[in-house]
Amino acid sequence: MKYVVRAVVALVVLAGVYLAGRQSSGADSTTTTSTTAASASTLSAFYLDVGASASLGFQPTGVPHHNGARTNTGYANDLVFREALRGVTLTLDQIGCPGETVESMLSTTTADHCYQLPMTQLRRAEQILQADKGQTGLVTIDLGFNDIRVCLNHIPASSTCVAGALAHVAADLPVIVRDLKSSAGPNVRFVGLLYNDPYLGYFLDGARGPAAATYTLESMDRLNAVMAHVYQAEGVAVANVPALFQTDVTTRVPVDNVGVIPQNVAAACAYTWFCYTTPFGPDDHPNDAGYSLIAQAIADALPARW
Repeated sequence: MKYVVRAVVALVVLAGVYLAGRQSSGADSTTTTSTTAASASTLSAFYLDVGASASLGFQPTGVPHHNGARTNTGYANDLVFREALRGVTLTLDQIGCPGETVESMLSTTTADHCYQLPMTQLRRAEQILQADKGQTGLVTIDLGFNDIRVCLNHIPASSTCVAGALAHVAADLPVIVRDLKSSAGPNVRFVGLLYNDPYLGYFLDGARGPAAATYTLESMDRLNAVMAHVYQAEGVAVANVPALFQTDVTTRVPVDNVGVIPQNVAAACAYTWFCYTTPFGPDDHPNDAGYSLIAQAIADALPARW
């Protein structure tokens, strides 16, 4: 009974995490400015969102051979809305590229499909930060997931692949962080994102499912440990996304039409598209509720006062 858990997605509604007043989906703009609560604004700042597809709010479209598109209901848009409510107006610049890895961020010889060499996402980020050096700003770093994603997309996963991905992140992420920080002014805050594990949805994939889900969780925990160490060593605040996704909570909970399953599996199905059947899934991107939780994790990493 593969991926029979559409009913689990009803947990999204029960969880009550969806923010009223969110912006509508489907916009292609790369820059947005929050106007909500503008009259009460006490601070204006730029917000540079660096990363891969999730940094652009990607979600599946259900269109064959084109099952994914950016939206304006991603975590960056949610964060703009949240900060406006407490008097901070953020001007958002999303420069992410789907498929970006830590290696591709640093490559000067292999072009991705978003930038034409010699321009890269990292170089573009440096240009923006250098131009805004005297301003107050926020940079979120959403990199590392795609390095391990290729290892976990198919089960059984390769332990050699996972080990290689972790080695790349450990070696390259510090270089990226240092390059970004050296380009930024003194009033720029940095937040690095850790990752939830959408592949916990494998748990529902027949007899092999629980073992597969356990392996992906172990791999994602190892990735998050590497990334947390890098960010802390470089003086970057950490957005504890897996904590809000209950990624390591294995307490069993009953779910209608599914049975008794681990809480982290239920959350993975509720906050991502991984447990959906075709045409929308399985897809490892967060849904609206999941992006809202990521925004909350970033907000939690910011100080009470800018």
